[in-house]
Amino acid sequence: MNIQHAKDLRQSMRSSNVIMAYNGEVTDELMVSLADILRTRILAMGDDQKRARTIFSVFMEQVQNLIWHNISGERSAGMIVISENEGEITMICGNRVSPGKADELRKTLELIQSSDKDTIRQMYREGMSRSNENEGPGAGLGLLQIARNSTHPISFGFEEVSPDQVDYFLAARI
Repeated sequence: MNIQHAKDLRQSMRSSNVIMAYNGEVTDELMVSLADILRTRILAMGDDQKRARTIFSVFMEQVQNLIWHNISGERSAGMIVISENEGEITMICGNRVSPGKADELRKTLELIQSSDKDTIRQMYREGMSRSNENEGPGAGLGLLQIARNSTHPISFGFEEVSPDQVDYFLAARI
């Protein structure tokens, strides 16, 4: 990267009202550090404790999503971009997954995206009662939790990078 690219990136982030951005390896320790920075920033913006907790909760679920849904055997590398526009916080996370995982996530996300809040709440309750049967992390509850806390339907995207890699993006607004 050269200085002009850095300046262009900074200008793009400013015009998009980005308040926090990260790209790289995502670990539990980094997640905690970024969450502390985000919490401080949100409270400094004047948000009340309840809204700050909701934003924090969605952030944690999204970052855990990055950690759990990645290409098997690889480090959890991803991106996190948080912006604020007219009092609304948008959080976008992205990482690379296998095509099979992308198909699985797409089906789940399409179901969640097309559901109303009551249906999402019911799906979450059902997932909680089945979570002991599931061997995987969270029984898919994290995506439902993100949808429950979002003020708008979640959005997502997938982009094929190669025959065995797909970039996966998830956005939530609060």
